[in-house]
Amino acid sequence: METTTQIINLLIINLEFVSDAIASTLGYIGVAIIIYGALKGFFHFLYSAITRVGHIPHIRIEFAKHLSLGLEFLVGKDIIGTIVNPSWDELGKLGTIIVLRTVVALFLDYELEKMEKNLQK
Repeated sequence: METTTQIINLLIINLEFVSDAIASTLGYIGVAIIIYGALKGFFHFLYSAITRVGHIPHIRIEFAKHLSLGLEFLVGKDIIGTIVNPSWDELGKLGTIIVLRTVVALFLDYELEKMEKNLQK
């Protein structure tokens, strides 16, 4: 009986460790994608300003794609982080974060579609 409890406790500790590691990794990936998109957009903007060739709509589209993808990774991080210790407080925070990030992602997708349609005209 005591060894069963020890095994279960060991599994719980390992689950917490693995889920924290995975959540942290997803968070870093999401932030890295957003930073990469921001830097890429910034350098394209500088190039556009120097050469006086306006590609601002294309730059906005590319950055919005990176921002949207990064937000998806951050939502995944929050979901995994809450799975192990699901208190009502954490679930409420998770729900709020997911709703906000989803709304931002939906608006980004809408703006992307609108910008891409305007560019095709």
